[in-house]
Amino acid sequence: MSKPLILGLSASLRNARSSAGGHRLKDEVEALESRDDLDRYLAERANEHLDQFVAAGRKEGLPFDEIYRNLQKTGDLKGLSNSEICLAAGLWGAISKGAAIDHIPLPDHFPANGEPKDLDKLKAALLRADGIVLSTPVYFGDRGSLAQQLIEFIRADDELREGLDGKLFAGLAVGAKRNGGQETTLIYALMDMLNAGMLGVGNDSETTSQYGGTAHAGDVGTAPKDKYGIDTCIGTGRRIASVAVKLSAARDAALSSALRADYWILQDRDGTAASLAAKLAPNDGKAVNANQIDMLCDEIRPCIACDICPIHVGPDEEYRCIIKRKEDGLTKIHEQLLDADVIVPVLYSPKDRKGLQSHYQQFMERTRYLRRGDYVFTDRLVAPLIFAEIGSNESLDIRVMTSMIRHHTVIARPMVAWIHDGKILNESEIRADLDRLTRLGKVLAAGDLATVRLELMETQYQPVGYVLASEKDKENKTMTAREKAVELRLARRQDQAIKRLATTAAGVKTAS
Repeated sequence: MSKPLILGLSASLRNARSSAGGHRLKDEVEALESRDDLDRYLAERANEHLDQFVAAGRKEGLPFDEIYRNLQKTGDLKGLSNSEICLAAGLWGAISKGAAIDHIPLPDHFPANGEPKDLDKLKAALLRADGIVLSTPVYFGDRGSLAQQLIEFIRADDELREGLDGKLFAGLAVGAKRNGGQETTLIYALMDMLNAGMLGVGNDSETTSQYGGTAHAGDVGTAPKDKYGIDTCIGTGRRIASVAVKLSAARDAALSSALRADYWILQDRDGTAASLAAKLAPNDGKAVNANQIDMLCDEIRPCIACDICPIHVGPDEEYRCIIKRKEDGLTKIHEQLLDADVIVPVLYSPKDRKGLQSHYQQFMERTRYLRRGDYVFTDRLVAPLIFAEIGSNESLDIRVMTSMIRHHTVIARPMVAWIHDGKILNESEIRADLDRLTRLGKVLAAGDLATVRLELMETQYQPVGYVLASEKDKENKTMTAREKAVELRLARRQDQAIKRLATTAAGVKTAS
């Protein structure tokens, strides 16, 4: 199996690399053998970039626009900008998970002065890639203009949208403060790329599975000092590469059993969403089984934010939330949540809220024990299905995406069925999106099963900020229980691989 290709795109006008320098970045990152090598490399390149700013007039206190012009006159610069620092870390992470890498500086194609150029070369590079990592500075909680030009370029090109359909996207953002809008920047870019047809991932479980790389650098050359930010960038590279490896493995494997698509009914009135979802969902019993799980039948209590979650380590099948009331809905449906290949949260959003039942927020809060139970939903394909009356003005598609990506899932384009006078206005589009979700779900599920191996240990929850939970995790009894739980999950997944794959891939043979 050939290595998947992850293309890094640096989207800052302060980029130090362009043209030939962009290719050198790839070569330099590929030569780094250890994390120590990477940290040293990033610090040296950041200092070189700062030195060039000093030489261009910063020492003399020149205005920034004059410094900027002086920098441009020097030609190909040395060092790396803060955005490039983040991208280099992400690409190094991708290599560590078995991917090949490439790099394109977006100022080469979208210069600050003049018209876009060499777009045919950019297009060819995008089409070659299996995944794209976009690194951008933050402007008022959103992307930079170069990133925006890239997204518009993709949106406007039919061949690009078709060629990128089902490929992977991940983002890195660097802001001037720790809370400088990095997460909103990542969310907006992710939503745009999902709507362009790509599949979205965040950073990996080692950095608690958030929206991507979030670094802060308040001045030129300071990004390497943000160790945790660099960690999240590395984690993003690892994450996109690991999923890309699974999608590549699916070229030699296929499901022999039906895809299981679970439709979670989380917000509804008089069964409207449930009946519409049943009508639209592909469900022939052979290629795909649509399974509705009604979250509204029983009360689901809110999360009480206990200090240890889950309350103990155990197998996935064991319910491990501190809330044990028999009448609580989650205690009854826990085991039903474990085996989906595709997850479709279903919500009804009417203008008139009278009679509306919603357990959405309570349910999402309570999935905390599933996430912190070593990411039970790892690599499940997720796409919300929202039935929204015109004028309901509810941001459910974004909310579902931002919650579910933190479960270490893979996110597909949200589906919003617009309703007017009781009729779905875009029914054909929703049906097409559900068929697409089935197709992509089969590929990801086959690739996931074809690469079952002991790397399940890598999805151990890393309790950043939860000191008490972290200390408890170090106890011998807890570690032994965790290892046993991972062994059981691995055995379960291996058994599924044997039963469900039409073609036995090398990864399965290795693990068995």
